[in-house]
Amino acid sequence: EEGLFALNTGGYTTVNGWSVAADSATSYTKTITGLSLTQATGEIQVRIDAPTGSTPVVVAAGVVRIPNQPTLLKQVRVGTARRRPWSNGMVAKNDITFTVAASVDSFDSAVGPYNSATNRSDRATIASLSTSVDAVELNGTSTIYGYVATGGSDPLVPLGRIYGATSPCPQPPPPPYVDPSRVRRDFATNLPNIAAPSIDPLVVNTYSLGAYSVGFFSTKTLPRAGDTPINPLEPAGPNNPYRYTADSISISVLGTLNITEPIDLIVAGNTTMIIGGGINVQNTATAALNLYANGNVTLFAFSNYRSSTAAAAKATIWGTNTTSQTIALTFGAAFTGTIYAPNAALNLSFGSDIYGAVVAKTITISGSGSQFHWDVQLANVEAAGFGYRVTAWAELSTPPGGGGAFARDNRAPFTSLF
Repeated sequence: EEGLFALNTGGYTTVNGWSVAADSATSYTKTITGLSLTQATGEIQVRIDAPTGSTPVVVAAGVVRIPNQPTLLKQVRVGTARRRPWSNGMVAKNDITFTVAASVDSFDSAVGPYNSATNRSDRATIASLSTSVDAVELNGTSTIYGYVATGGSDPLVPLGRIYGATSPCPQPPPPPYVDPSRVRRDFATNLPNIAAPSIDPLVVNTYSLGAYSVGFFSTKTLPRAGDTPINPLEPAGPNNPYRYTADSISISVLGTLNITEPIDLIVAGNTTMIIGGGINVQNTATAALNLYANGNVTLFAFSNYRSSTAAAAKATIWGTNTTSQTIALTFGAAFTGTIYAPNAALNLSFGSDIYGAVVAKTITISGSGSQFHWDVQLANVEAAGFGYRVTAWAELSTPPGGGGAFARDNRAPFTSLF
């Protein structure tokens, strides 16, 4: 627990008693001594390997020293991996409200685009951390073809439906209907604020776009010809994107912003796309977009619509405002991708659609025909900035140096133990 806490909080510092391992500049060690036990003293030794990587490892040893008796030792190794923020389809800190005739389901982008007849499933989870009675509310004839999870309350379903393919009733069941096996009341998760990446010119190569706009029936492309990624000496890739800042983004009627390489777009003000304007992440191996929005985001009409070839994992709107902001899809807008904005009010209205996954403070889906389709492939997508989850746990009990799976670790700080 000491190692996992330090790993997930970045607390492996000298102030907290950690030091760089003697045998590795990318590992950290800590020893806690003087634990008072009945007729004995104890200590804990911990090591974290590669704490900023994608799969850090924590090794810990407990030592009990009893006078005139053999020392008691136990050592464990814990494997970790980055958390998966999109493992639920829709998550809100507070309430989620459906009105009129909104709907939820899921699909598998590995099979192809969403299709209500051939690529539709019941695996989406709509989750709220709230314990209030209106944490999840389905009004009108809204339906969830999947699951609901709350912090402790039952969903309000006066006329809607929560069901799945195996629900014990005719499909689709008549409203109102709630399959109790598809409702949980113990949902809990951590939704940290996410900051935009560095734009320090001494560290990364960054370009300023100012008040960036795409005019009527116009097309622009990022990256621009001649621009280079944040590390100009290395080829562009997921860890070496092109990075741009903008005071605001405005895409006018039928304007298109094409994304052809990995792009970080950091917007201080509002992002607005109006009638037919949109962002299109190209169907290439490297094209991807991370839009870091501090202001409001408004998508009006078809924006990054599913007829584009962008997969949900290739486009993310990150809401970086730490107090409040609004993200709105209106009048038939559609978004293919993911949205993470833990302090934002997310509004879908009048036939607007999302194909992907979302996290927000509050979520409202209103207007007839508004739809949410979770891409099940997003359950496998890991992201930096969310901490680490445990993937493996093993007690190490065989002699060190043998190369076995359970051989004890005798690197620092365990050298004197084994």
